[in-house]
Amino acid sequence: MVAVPEGFRLERGSGTLLMASIGLFEAAREAGLLQRGGLRRALEGAQAGESGRGATALVAYPDGGPTLVMRRLLHGGWLGDLLGDRFLSPQRPLRELSLTAVLRMTGVSVPEPALVVGERRFGFWHLAIATVLEEDAIDALRWLEAGPSSPEVLQAAAALAGAVRRFHDAGGFHADLHIKNLMLRSTGGRLEALIIDLDGARLVRGMTPEERMSQLMRIFRSLVKRELVETVGMRGLARFLQAYCAGDLALRRSMWRRIDSELRRIAIHKLSYRSARR
Repeated sequence: MVAVPEGFRLERGSGTLLMASIGLFEAAREAGLLQRGGLRRALEGAQAGESGRGATALVAYPDGGPTLVMRRLLHGGWLGDLLGDRFLSPQRPLRELSLTAVLRMTGVSVPEPALVVGERRFGFWHLAIATVLEEDAIDALRWLEAGPSSPEVLQAAAALAGAVRRFHDAGGFHADLHIKNLMLRSTGGRLEALIIDLDGARLVRGMTPEERMSQLMRIFRSLVKRELVETVGMRGLARFLQAYCAGDLALRRSMWRRIDSELRRIAIHKLSYRSARR
C-alpha cells in the first residue's frame, strides 16, 4: 500500500476506499464517497470536464468547498478494450495522488491533489482521482488553437519551459508529457504554467540530459501530430529550449546530442500521423 502523504487521510469502508486531504475528507464522506455506489453517483450528477484518457467531471462540494476535477481511471492501449475501468488494486491512483502531493510541496507547478475514491465490485476496483480545479486555466492545445500573437507564444514557451524544468529538477518523470497535459493561465498580465495528469509518473533520482531531452521531444512530437509547429514557430521552439536550459550550456550541449535520434523517431511517427489523417 502506498504511504499516505502528509496532510491526507485514508479510510476504507465495505468494499470502498477514500483517501482525501484532511480539509476535504469530511465533506467527501458526507457526499457519500465511502458508500457503495458513491463514486457512480458523484460522476453521474457532475458537469462534464475535459476529455482525455479518462472521462473527467467537475464536482462541487457544499458549504463553499472547492470545485474538483474528478478523473475516472481507464486502461489505455489494448487493455482498454479488455478491462475498461476495472483494476486489480487501487495502487495506481494512490501513487499518482501521493506523487502529486510530494511535487507540489517542493514548489513544482502541479494541481492541488484532493482525493482518490474507489469501489470494489466482483473482484475489480473502479477508481477516480480528483484535483482542485485550476480556475481560468486551459490546456496548451486549446490556447494555441485560439491564435495567440507571436509575443504571447514566446511568453508561453518560457512559462511552460520553466514549469517542466522545475518538474524535472524535482525528479518528476512524466509518463505522457504532451501539449494537452500542459496548462496555461493568465495572472496579472503574465502567463503561468502547470503540468497535469501524473498517472504513471514517477520520481527519478538524478535525471540525465538524455531523459530530459526525451521528455521535451514528446512535447514537440505532440505539436507535430496536431500540426501546430508553425503556430509555435522556430522562435517559440528556441525560446522554450533557452528557458528550459536557463543558461546551463553543458546541459544544452548534452541534450542536443540526442536531437538526431529524436528527429528520426519523429519522422517515423509522421508516417502514422498521415495515415491516421487519411
